[in-house]
Amino acid sequence: MPVRRPPSLAKVRLARLVFGLGWVGCMMVVLTGPGYRFGYLDIVSVQTSFGLAASAALAAIIGGLALTLLLPAHDSRVNWLATGLAWLYRVVVSCVFGVILAFLAIRIVPGLGARTDPEQLLILAGLGIAIAVPLGFIWAAAQPTSAARPGLLSSLLGIIMGVAAAYIPITWRIAADSLPRINDVSTDIERPPSFVTLARKPAVAGNGGDLPDPSTAAAQRTGYPDIRPLSLKLPPDVAFARLEQAALDMGWEIVARDPAQGRLEAVSTTLWFGFKDDIVVRVAAAGDGCRIDVRSRSRVGISDLGANAQRIRLFLARVKKVA
Repeated sequence: MPVRRPPSLAKVRLARLVFGLGWVGCMMVVLTGPGYRFGYLDIVSVQTSFGLAASAALAAIIGGLALTLLLPAHDSRVNWLATGLAWLYRVVVSCVFGVILAFLAIRIVPGLGARTDPEQLLILAGLGIAIAVPLGFIWAAAQPTSAARPGLLSSLLGIIMGVAAAYIPITWRIAADSLPRINDVSTDIERPPSFVTLARKPAVAGNGGDLPDPSTAAAQRTGYPDIRPLSLKLPPDVAFARLEQAALDMGWEIVARDPAQGRLEAVSTTLWFGFKDDIVVRVAAAGDGCRIDVRSRSRVGISDLGANAQRIRLFLARVKKVA
């Protein structure tokens, strides 16, 4: 019978710590949304909570991957399958470590990332972990319970929760750094549609007026060159019915509609955080058809992380499809 050396108590405790860090990171991310939605947190507290959650998650991921390389006990005789799994796991984890270190390096020294896309590194790290974790579970299943399995399973579960917890804060941070720092986007930068019913709702200074701030307009041109008006060969009244149906299909709350003036105002509320963004749509006759302009504006935050531009894209695409 093979003689197995059980893992030390310290390693098992470290594995449980990894599990705990992953769990704490997940809970912080999951509870931050409802905490803001129901008024227990403000936007600064949300950013702080996400920062702490990301730190706990990264500690769980890095610590868990490192610990899994140390936990499995050794056999007194060689098993070719176990040995093959062990070496394959080590190769995959080493590659993941390399990608994570590259990602952290370009975050600490931005100049290193001139030719590297952080999102691509995250995708590579995610793929590596997606391969390593199932492989680790197979490895754990091949070991008896009395060996390294408890610590190995705790570490793997901690890694999974760490990845889940880190994904949103890190991707949001990357979006904040790479996308324009604006929260008001319009298909017509020079003469954006005006809010009437929603004009009294709060907006960040410089991004919420009827005329765009010059820096805001310039940032939109650079960051979202595809945000343009939609032209349809339809009478304005027919097009208005289309855009109203598209707004309902997207779950917007229509707060004002004026077909005669070709203006529709609505509010979009995000499911998790309950962020409320204001939208105004304008349709006007143009040649033998009509032109549709859309403006989407966030009520809080300096950067919308690309949400308003994406909302406009989805809305205009849906307007084209509405029968």
